[in-house]
Amino acid sequence: MNQRYSTLKSTQEIYTENKQSDAKKAVRSKKNKFNSQNLRWAVQIAFFIVVLVIGWQFYTFVKYCEAGGKGFYMARPPGVESFLPISALMGTKYFFGTGKINPIHPAGFVIFGTLLLTAVFFRRGFCSWICPVGVISEWEWKLGDWFLKKLPQRVSYLMRNIPTRFIAGLSIIFTPIVALLVIDVLTMESFESPIFMYLTPAYVLAMVLPFVVPRKIWSDLVNDRIARAWKYAILAFFIQIIVIKMPIAQLEIMYTKVPFIRVADVKMLKFFTDMSGMALSVILSILIISLVNKNFWCRFFCPYGAMLGILAYISPLRITRNTEKCIDCGKCTRACPSYILVEKKKHVLTHECLACYDCVNACPVNGALDMKLIGDSKKIHYGLYAVMLIGFYVALTNTARATGHWHTKISDAEYILRISELNQPKYLHKAGQFETE
Repeated sequence: MNQRYSTLKSTQEIYTENKQSDAKKAVRSKKNKFNSQNLRWAVQIAFFIVVLVIGWQFYTFVKYCEAGGKGFYMARPPGVESFLPISALMGTKYFFGTGKINPIHPAGFVIFGTLLLTAVFFRRGFCSWICPVGVISEWEWKLGDWFLKKLPQRVSYLMRNIPTRFIAGLSIIFTPIVALLVIDVLTMESFESPIFMYLTPAYVLAMVLPFVVPRKIWSDLVNDRIARAWKYAILAFFIQIIVIKMPIAQLEIMYTKVPFIRVADVKMLKFFTDMSGMALSVILSILIISLVNKNFWCRFFCPYGAMLGILAYISPLRITRNTEKCIDCGKCTRACPSYILVEKKKHVLTHECLACYDCVNACPVNGALDMKLIGDSKKIHYGLYAVMLIGFYVALTNTARATGHWHTKISDAEYILRISELNQPKYLHKAGQFETE
């Protein structure tokens, strides 16, 4: 019996040594080479510069309009509409209801539609390769990682996990409320009821639970999943009020008779240039927490990232692990910014996968982990993936430009007029209620 055990043990040791030897060879072959992370950072920087240029162009255009059409002129960049996500969702509903692209914010609809299609074909590559918010978030937590590694392990653990527990507590409170709003059990008027004041002890309990329940019963993974539920609740809320409930006739009125819609881009700019103390506090809090909590906004709050993740389930691409070549080192899991247990999966099909290739880049064994088509038939090199993703995005947006579905129908003269009267009541947003003209 002992001899048999010894033989089996020796066989296992030989098998492990062979796999580790293969891993060392693979590491040597990868060393000092340009990799997926280098390429993705280059793409991120390029798109981030484009976003900064668009912001500067729009700011210059608005300043020109505020001066009554005098001074340095810079044409309004249609790309600024990518920062109007709710308008883009309205434009999508309008397109499927009428077969027409709205003339007020056509680029917003085109960009949004393109993003949805990128998720169908390329998973959530937009989030990790192109999105400026995702870029800032990633740069922040990488800087935070460098700082946290210098602290005691217990301190860094708490700094990473306390924000997640706090958001989990808030999610326990608000996710059910949003769900009740979605199914029409509650309305906005319901919040005027005194019953919500009597629920204060329940709110306090919800906030305390993620902190006091032992980790053996209520793990950090549970907190993470509860916290992530918030973005899906927000997404469900927007889909319910815009896609399901908003009539096409109402959208027609909003595009033709609502002054606020025509200057929504200017209002968005003013939100940032004339920011309130509350808005500044919230944004600074998110930025600070993002240093110690990976992809804080993207993981817990971004409803459009949630939508792309859902659509990604039908994508023909997925990260695939070769179980025969895998040496179970766990480097792929540690490299994943979404905390996916890559080392435990044959196919990474979760909606949280960002297609960032970081797990593939971290894998020490060539061929053990790759992006592949359905059926494991074809490996998709990160260079090819980048070309397909960016090429698809550029091709669709430029097709819209060439076919006349890119520039708004609002003239510069109208912008000058409306910006001059921007402080009038008809341009106010009153909890979803708008004045018409």
